[in-house]
Amino acid sequence: MTNDTASTQLVVVGSSAGGIEALQTFVSTLPRDFPAPIVIAQHLDPKRPSHLGEILERRSTAPVKTVLDNEALAQGAVYVIPSDRNVVIADGHIKLQSDGDVRPKPSINRLFSSAAEAYGEALIAVILTGTGSDGAAGALEVKKAGGTVVIQNPATATYPSMPQSLAPTAVDFIANVEEIGQLLYDLLTGASAVTQASETKLLRTFLNDVHEFSGLDFTTYKPATILRRLKRRMVATNSPSLDGYLRYLERQPEEYQRLISTFLIKVTEFFRDRELFNTLRRETLPRLIEDARAGSKELRIWSAGCATGEEAYSIAVLVADALGDELNQFTVRIFATDLDPQAIAFARRGIYSRAALASAPPELVERYFSQLDGDFEVQKRVRGLVIFGQHDLGRRAPFPHMDLVLCRNVLIYFASDLQKRVLQLFAYSLRNGGVLVLGKAETTSPLPDFFSPVNSLLHIYRRYGEPLLLPKGAASLDPLPIQVAPSVAQFTNPGTRPHYNPPAGRPRTSFERLGDAVLSLPVGIAIIDRRYDVLTINPAALRLLGIHRSAVGGDLLHLAEDVPQKLLRRIIDAGFRNLNEREMQATLEVGGDPEEAHRVHVRVFAQAPQHEGDAIEAVVLQITSVATEPNPTPADPPDAQTTQPGARKQKGAASQQAAQPEPASIADLEQQIQALTAVNRQYLDANEDLAQANLTLRQSNEEFLVTTEELQAASEEVETLNEELQASNEELETLNEELQATVEELNTANDDLESRSHELQRAALSLEEQRRTTETEREWLAAILANIADAVLVIDALGATVQ
Repeated sequence: MTNDTASTQLVVVGSSAGGIEALQTFVSTLPRDFPAPIVIAQHLDPKRPSHLGEILERRSTAPVKTVLDNEALAQGAVYVIPSDRNVVIADGHIKLQSDGDVRPKPSINRLFSSAAEAYGEALIAVILTGTGSDGAAGALEVKKAGGTVVIQNPATATYPSMPQSLAPTAVDFIANVEEIGQLLYDLLTGASAVTQASETKLLRTFLNDVHEFSGLDFTTYKPATILRRLKRRMVATNSPSLDGYLRYLERQPEEYQRLISTFLIKVTEFFRDRELFNTLRRETLPRLIEDARAGSKELRIWSAGCATGEEAYSIAVLVADALGDELNQFTVRIFATDLDPQAIAFARRGIYSRAALASAPPELVERYFSQLDGDFEVQKRVRGLVIFGQHDLGRRAPFPHMDLVLCRNVLIYFASDLQKRVLQLFAYSLRNGGVLVLGKAETTSPLPDFFSPVNSLLHIYRRYGEPLLLPKGAASLDPLPIQVAPSVAQFTNPGTRPHYNPPAGRPRTSFERLGDAVLSLPVGIAIIDRRYDVLTINPAALRLLGIHRSAVGGDLLHLAEDVPQKLLRRIIDAGFRNLNEREMQATLEVGGDPEEAHRVHVRVFAQAPQHEGDAIEAVVLQITSVATEPNPTPADPPDAQTTQPGARKQKGAASQQAAQPEPASIADLEQQIQALTAVNRQYLDANEDLAQANLTLRQSNEEFLVTTEELQAASEEVETLNEELQASNEELETLNEELQATVEELNTANDDLESRSHELQRAALSLEEQRRTTETEREWLAAILANIADAVLVIDALGATVQ
């Protein structure tokens, strides 16, 4: 966007020859103080002089000018382009162009594209009623530049082809023509309220709410960009201020997704990034097909974040082209998913403009697409390979046993924790040796242990290693521990704790700063739930309790092996019962290695429940080192000290010095020792049996988890298939209704034809009767004339002889 137009706004309008009525309605509804220039381009016959400017001037509330030469744009004026010239916008001027192109003029695509380059986000493009698809490619350029696209409601358009040719991801507003003028005014004049709101902390709080809801961090976006796109949703929801929009979000949480779609610019095309698709065509797909040919002849591909389907169909075309005559011998399933239901509905149609296929190889377009009223339709053999479905990467299960996963330019919008979770989904989804393709600005660095680069330049990776268990739950700001099967434990470092690192350049939130402070405290901090499982623990607590392995999710009483478990359990239980402070603390001796033996003081704090009367769900342990031997804590019972190793040694020495046992009692003691030894042996055997049973149960539990995850992934696949079948069923029902209507129309026409046939038969009989009567009269007249003795001559009005 050029500097001289960065602060200027512009509206460009496109329509075909049949849109004169829509243009008249549009200019008649413009407010008188419209704050931007408007350029109108309409397809007209170049051989005839255009009177469009004069026609619009009679209805317009703003001054109308027909552009005769290069002209500077002025605020509030309407500029009409001549019928025989093309036009570009540059440097705040309209520049007319002449060429020998026989296509309709002016070119709306050329107008939109040049205006997008000059005005960027300050541009609003409007497409009214019209035939064909001129303007679709230009509207995509407007979206890429961050501008706004408004189309007339196709249901009210006289000719809906032009507004319908745009993918829903490229459209910001759909409105009736009489509403568009006021809509544009609101978009252009609503900046002040948002700007004032952004001067407070309200906007940052709002973006943090969006981050918490979706996992997408927009705080690194340019404020002007965020405000301009936020304004679109405020206008759409009739929210006069940001505070009012926040209240609307509270009432309508589904608005979050519409807002996120507005923030994200999702513009795609067939075979986008030709070098990547050439590599997939020459190297990746042939190898995957060979693997499938050697196996079950099944090829499974997932296009995650497919938008309006161009990428999915591009892959389907390459697969169909690579298999050729073998296509019917393979089972090919290409799952194409996106969060936007409108984009998925558009993709299912399989109809695209010529501009969307600009990057596609011409030979593939000729073989796998059919022309349809100036557009291109995906052929049925390619359409049948793709299964479209709505899917949320942050909350839904993945599809299993994939050979290839494409997820391009999606991860860049996710925070690091959500990126990691999505990569975990892909690691679970891909088979060993499967291929992952990411966008140019995306890598597998958040989860590097399961992917090896195949082509670092094109960001193609191969999945390797053992299966990964499916991460549980939806993504959040808290770090997600990776749950791996025992056979892949070597890929993770059990001594490290996952830590959330925000994207570079973004200010850290108060929660992140608090988390860093807790992790770096010299005092041990641990949060324990009612099952004694560790929810959070910092490195100091691990060191003080003598824990040398990963602790999050484990049982603290078993992890802290060198700490008296009974005493530790007692003070934790006292915390859950919220007893007095004396019963919720104790001094413990940490044994183990004599060189590492030390004493710690543990104090328990009960975490307040969310609602009054609820049970305490977690307690916080504060662990501090005790440098010198303190007096026994009042909470310690008299026998508590005897449970400590030092106390037991002192007690044993004292008992030995107290008295020597009698010889007779020695035999009794030996018998007791033997009995205790036998009992101890029984306990050891029982403990081994218990350990073996525990191991068996653990293995069974792991198998159950794997089976459950496979069923969950299979259920996701079935759900997507069902969604696709429902869409196909709806299409069939629509076709059936159309056929029924056609049959009804044919029946009506047949009845009408039958009725007319009877009328014609009656008319024919009447004419035949008249002919016979006339013939009889003629014969009678001829006989009379033949018997008249006098000469008779019959002439017409001009004197010519008749008979």
